[in-house]
This record gives sequence, C-alpha cells and structure tokens, in this order.
Amino acid sequence: MPAGNDIAGRVRFLGAPYDLRPIEQVLCSLQGAKPDDWFRYVVTPNVDHVTRLRHRKDLLPLYENAWQSWCDSHIVRRLGFLVGLRLPHLNGTDVVERIFAEVLRPGDRLAVIAARPQVLEALAWKYPQYQFVGHVPPMGFVDDPEAFEACVTFGATCNARFLFIAVGAPQSEQVAYAIARRPSAQGTAFCIGAAMEFMGGVKARAPRLMQRLGFEWLHRLLSEPRRLWRRYVMSVGPLAMLFAREVVRWR
Repeated sequence: MPAGNDIAGRVRFLGAPYDLRPIEQVLCSLQGAKPDDWFRYVVTPNVDHVTRLRHRKDLLPLYENAWQSWCDSHIVRRLGFLVGLRLPHLNGTDVVERIFAEVLRPGDRLAVIAARPQVLEALAWKYPQYQFVGHVPPMGFVDDPEAFEACVTFGATCNARFLFIAVGAPQSEQVAYAIARRPSAQGTAFCIGAAMEFMGGVKARAPRLMQRLGFEWLHRLLSEPRRLWRRYVMSVGPLAMLFAREVVRWR
C-alpha cells in the first residue's frame, strides 16, 4: 500500500514534500493559532515549484522545513493518483478564503508581504474588521541584502496572528525560511502566491466551473499570457521527466 494512504504522514512526490492532512484537519489546527506561537510556515508546491526544484536543490530545505506543505495543483494531484498516491488538494486561495470565513476573529492582526501596495490597500478596504500591517519590498529584493533583511525583520517582528507572504516563488519561501531561523519569530505564515490579490479583488479568479474542473491555471494563463506562457510551456518537459521517475519509484 503506498505511503500516501497514511493521512498522518508526509510523502515526497516529484521531488517535493507533501503533507496528507485533509482541509478540515488543517483548519482545526489553525483555529487555536495565536500571535505568540512559535513561528511556523506553510508552502504550496505546484508544477512551477517542483520543476524548479529539479535544478535548484538548494531550495529543497525551504519546503522540507515547512510546518505544512500543501498540494496546490490539480495536475500534481492527478499525477499522484496515477501511481496510487492520494494527495489532498489544498488550493492556497481556497484555504485562505476559509481561514477568513471560519478561523479569523474581528480585531485579529494580520500581516501581509505583498508585491504591490494596491494589494494592501484593497485588503484593508474590503476587510475593515481586521488590523492589517504590510510591507512591500522592492523588485529584486532577494538579491539585495539590505532589502531582504528589512523584509525578514518585518515578518519576524510584525506580531500578527497570521502572516501572508505573497511575493512569488521562490522569494516567498526564502523569506519564510529566513524568518523561521529567527529564534524570536512568532505566528503562522502562508506562502500563497496570488491568493491575496484574489482576496482583495485586485485580480479575478477563474469561474467556478473552471476551478472545479482543475483549469484555473488555464484562466490565469489567458489572463496574463505574456507573463505566464513561458513558465507553463517550459514546465512540460521537466514535469514529464519527473513523473517518469516517480512511476519507476512507486511501482
């Protein structure tokens, strides 16, 4: 029986770790999260992440040291199914929507590291019941030691119940990993891609039918073809090679 049937564990698939907790267990564990908890973070490896890990082994510790690593890709989940692995699908935006609806309490302090100030403004306007604090690092901040340090310091000292890191991959994971290495860091962080843009209404999600069928990626590609086409096209070959290795390993 594949290890994926043990819902209490963590498995490696396509070179990335994945946790097997269903969404209800995740939400239950977040209900008791407090701002002064020891720092922990969540990653959401999708196709772009696993193909990058194929040639960037230095990034693997960012995922292995995460408190939770969710399968945020219908494609990855379906490939897992083909080898007998049952990966729960925890779409980052879907989970954040449920956190806002079921976990947060009025007055909660939330921190956001965003790529654009418009995201912070939209969130504060749409959700006035929460206290938002934010940081917008400059472009290329991971290659600027001073800017990277400022971003990490914000995350480590924001005193928020939840921290949402939305500056793209692998920048978000690099920030979360660096914060986790600060002994005094507290709270729970989520590396959740474009989720905060969707939550604030800065970007529109795919229609519900496309979401249910697993074609949200296609909607994003059609919405931002210049930015995303190369990422998707260049992922096909590496993903096929990764999956071929998994077929051999699991069988």
